[in-house]
Amino acid sequence: MAAIVTGIVFALALNCAGLEQSSLLPPESLELVLRGEEFLLNGRWDDAYRLYDELGDRSPGNPAVYLFRAAVLQAEMTDREENIHGRRFSASCDSTESAVRSHLRDCSAIDSALCYLFLGHQYAYRSLYEGRFGSKLAAFRNGRKARKAYAQGLRVDSTLYDLYLGLGLYHYWKSVRAGILKTAGIFKDERDRGLGEISLAADSACFSRTAARSALIWVMINEKRYDSAISICRAMLEQFSQSNTFYWPLAEALFRSEQYSAAIENYSIIFDRLVQSPGNYYNILECAYYLHRAYRELDREDKAAEVSDYVRSVNDLIPAEVRRAQKDKLAAFLGRRRY
Repeated sequence: MAAIVTGIVFALALNCAGLEQSSLLPPESLELVLRGEEFLLNGRWDDAYRLYDELGDRSPGNPAVYLFRAAVLQAEMTDREENIHGRRFSASCDSTESAVRSHLRDCSAIDSALCYLFLGHQYAYRSLYEGRFGSKLAAFRNGRKARKAYAQGLRVDSTLYDLYLGLGLYHYWKSVRAGILKTAGIFKDERDRGLGEISLAADSACFSRTAARSALIWVMINEKRYDSAISICRAMLEQFSQSNTFYWPLAEALFRSEQYSAAIENYSIIFDRLVQSPGNYYNILECAYYLHRAYRELDREDKAAEVSDYVRSVNDLIPAEVRRAQKDKLAAFLGRRRY
């Protein structure tokens, strides 16, 4: 694995020569970042966090350290669908913002662009956190702040293509979710622009290509371009197979494209892992629901019944807040609602 990461760093260095002049992410730090990403995407949260602590030892006060720590905490909470690190996450974002403001007083152009990237990312992480566990209004406000930071970064250095990932995500999902605001002309429809920006980051970003490809998967699913999503997922799973990060979208794309046997194969991988570590049962209900439906689409009622039996067996263990959030899916197993 170390050889793979070293090869990636070398390849990226050819396209990101500007980072060689950076005090925030010189090549040796970039290697740690990519190794940490490997751990993060394979669900090895503690290993990723320790690696970013090592980066902090090498570069005290570096905003990247606080940001990547926040990224690990955000990823674990998202994976578990549990607000288990809220205070630590908020503190890491606060530290990122503070360190960015300090560095921006006197730094090179490339470090200035990186600072705006980090600033934008911590706002984006806050937006995701609020969207899942807090206020929708706060999520919207942080999303707007993230966009402004990314745009400022591009004004400083337009060759840092990592900035396009943040802008692309904002432009695409803002347009998709704008609803009546878009119809009324309050928000522009910038889906195509956003898709183009995410694709640019996936092809040309210095150290955000994997994140961009991960984001692109969900965009492809939303666009009903299931074959593209499936292709990217399978490529990513060759490297990141230890966690469910890419099994979830692969299973969903297969289910939506009515490839039920293949969907069952991938939902079963997730299900078997979650049975061993169910957490708050949110994800296991999500997985069980679609696994059950896929079995029934293929008239495999015996297997569908096994899934139902499992859900009923753990019914009393599911926390009240999860029961409320997943009431429709839970009701499908308890006989109070049909699909």
